[in-house]
Amino acid sequence: MTLDIEEQAGIKIVRLRGELVGQHAEFVETVTNLLTAPGVRILLDLGQVPFMNSTGRSELVRVTAQANIQEGRIVLANLSPFVAGVLQTTQLDRFFEICPTIEYALEKLQ
Repeated sequence: MTLDIEEQAGIKIVRLRGELVGQHAEFVETVTNLLTAPGVRILLDLGQVPFMNSTGRSELVRVTAQANIQEGRIVLANLSPFVAGVLQTTQLDRFFEICPTIEYALEKLQ
């Protein structure tokens, strides 16, 4: 898995590429390190994540819960069909804030 980070209008955009299977502590560490102050807004682009297992789901829950504790906000956007299906099947789509596109997520985070 690779992570690319950019910032746009004060929103940190993290683009994930590859499988989210919990073998990469880098994801949790990177997102947690971005949560440096209250009000941090993070957009997770999951369009290039073809597969996610239960550990990957747990990592998404963990970073989102951490953001909530620190008064930050994480939005998932551009979900691959597999990831969208997993979140819907497990009903985690009710826990996460999910946007269909990056553009919509950026507008919502403004």
